[in-house]
Amino acid sequence: MESTSRTDIVIDYKQRNHPIRVVKVNKTLTVKAKGQEILNTRNAYLIHEDGHKPVYYFPISDARPGVIKETSAESICPYKGRAHYYSLLVGDTELKDSVWRYSEPSREFEAIKDYIAFYESAIDGIEES
Repeated sequence: MESTSRTDIVIDYKQRNHPIRVVKVNKTLTVKAKGQEILNTRNAYLIHEDGHKPVYYFPISDARPGVIKETSAESICPYKGRAHYYSLLVGDTELKDSVWRYSEPSREFEAIKDYIAFYESAIDGIEES
């Protein structure tokens, strides 16, 4: 887990023997897919969840218009709540269900309600500046 100050921690969930920490990222992040910038923000979170690699979450409002389209897929995390999925649209390519958002988060995770995350395989990477 990266070093963080207490003020950077947004959520420090320690219930049910499944620690999850949501940390404010104090950098500008740019997400690219198929060589195109699809999102740029200074308002991201990094979620560290027991048993998973850390995942960046970005404000859905910071995604470039027209790059995400909601699908009918959904899932439920017993900790974070109900997630809905989106396709990532880049050029002529649609990467179905490659983006998710906890649109119905549990009470503890309300802070990430309007944030999206990407499957690593769908994007070129995340650049920090």
